[in-house]
Amino acid sequence: MSSPNPTLVAGYNLLNILGFVVLSSIVFTAYFSPGIHRSRNWYMAMFIWIWWCIPYSMLIGRQLDTEDKPPPKALCTFQASLVYASPPSVISANFALLAQIFSLLTETLYQRKGLEKKVSSVLLCLPIVVYVTIFFISLTVGIDNPSLVGRSSTATYCNIKHTVPSSVSSVACISFAIMLLLLEAVTFSLLYRHRNWVKQMKTSASPAPISLIVRIAFFSIGPIIAAILGGSSIGTQTLFDNPSIVLVTAASPLLAAAIFGTQNDILNVWMFWRRSGAAPYSHKLESKEALQTA
Repeated sequence: MSSPNPTLVAGYNLLNILGFVVLSSIVFTAYFSPGIHRSRNWYMAMFIWIWWCIPYSMLIGRQLDTEDKPPPKALCTFQASLVYASPPSVISANFALLAQIFSLLTETLYQRKGLEKKVSSVLLCLPIVVYVTIFFISLTVGIDNPSLVGRSSTATYCNIKHTVPSSVSSVACISFAIMLLLLEAVTFSLLYRHRNWVKQMKTSASPAPISLIVRIAFFSIGPIIAAILGGSSIGTQTLFDNPSIVLVTAASPLLAAAIFGTQNDILNVWMFWRRSGAAPYSHKLESKEALQTA
């Protein structure tokens, strides 16, 4: 393996730490602010994004070690297994969140009471199931093949030089990315068919639907990137083992923070010096009376 690039390693670590801090601040703000309301699926998606930063940072302090003194094999195997499980779980969490929003819109528009609650409870477990499944598949391969476990060529994290973990992770990424993009198309179609309601919401006190449309559009950025990167890793022995891709991977949580943390209610809490005497904005998709009259 070539000598590690200290600049690459430092930039990679900095992006992971920044992502963790910013995302944690968003969740902290949402949870403790009385005027902000979020669903359990939103918190699950945010938790998965925060957790993303932890496995990728487990080698901090050991990334620039010499080859004759590599990181402990157990740490490397554990971290690599977590890394393979992270991208699919993130995309599945985004899919679960969008599916919950879609079910709430469907319930409200078509008077299907209880639909969102049932769907939400099932979807809440999806990212965890995906994560645990891929983690144990990768861990089993790593334990059975300890000689294939080691730092990546970029020295930023460990990987398992076996086709199974990278292929399983990549196929899962592509599958959930396709599902997410299809659901986005269906959601856009639903909103277009009820564009009179969208126009009504645009002039009402709650801008949630307009904000929702913009954020749904941004949802597609991550899955497209993941699908492209994942497709290039199928059948290979590594996952995202390229300096440019490594930096994109480390910057992904900041992209999530830009999507989830720029909603009006969160920004109003942070920009306290600009507050007016008005009641705090509450981001809820609960304007069912407006939906019914659309």
